[in-house]
Amino acid sequence: MPRTAPYRAQPASSAGYTLVELVVVMAIAGVLAAFIAPRFWTQQTFSDRGYADEVAAALRFAQKAAVITGCPARLTLTATSYSGAQQAAAGNTCNPADATWATPLIGADGAAIQNTAPSGSSSSPTGVFQFDSQGKLSSSPATTVTVGSRTITIVAATGLVQVQ
Repeated sequence: MPRTAPYRAQPASSAGYTLVELVVVMAIAGVLAAFIAPRFWTQQTFSDRGYADEVAAALRFAQKAAVITGCPARLTLTATSYSGAQQAAAGNTCNPADATWATPLIGADGAAIQNTAPSGSSSSPTGVFQFDSQGKLSSSPATTVTVGSRTITIVAATGLVQVQ
């Protein structure tokens, strides 16, 4: 009969991690995740980019409306909203005496060109961006608009609107 070696128990140090060690590591990982995760998954960057693109599209629409109709068009930009308008018509032409600019710019979907910024987003500088009948930027508080980390640039001589 072959002789078998006696059974030897493994030393306790190589048996793995204790339950206490696992719980402590999981607790530390949970605390770190609670503080670090919100910084990685914030929506503010996306909100700012979306609003900057929306403001740029509204500026382009105002510029094109001025060229198509032959009447000046403007976009009024506040820190948290924008709205487009045009001078009232007088017959088949625009009424240069109209100082109310009460005729809203209407988009392709039939809705007025206006909106408010998502929470946390704001734009500057504020004021009226007006385009003449040739599409040139005829008056504005500046040729650049900042929305969060995005910059909208308007070339005054041509009315070209770019987002960076």
